[in-house]
Amino acid sequence: MSDGADEEPQQVTLLDDTGVEHAFYLHDAIEADGRTYYLVEAADDPDQVMLLKETEEGLESIEGVEFDRVLALLDAEETEGG
Repeated sequence: MSDGADEEPQQVTLLDDTGVEHAFYLHDAIEADGRTYYLVEAADDPDQVMLLKETEEGLESIEGVEFDRVLALLDAEETEGG
């Protein structure tokens, strides 16, 4: 998303399924397989890191094989982009 390693991540507010707002830091975004994926960290809990994908219905968290595949793409992009 950005080349600046010193830049602060952008803070975003997301709504959960019940309409409750939660603050997250957006660390990275990547296009893969015609979808956009976002790596976010909960603003109030740095241990809560999620990978979200953009769908027609909004954003949804991913896990398992899809999580591993997209995380590998993010790592590769970071390695190439330096």
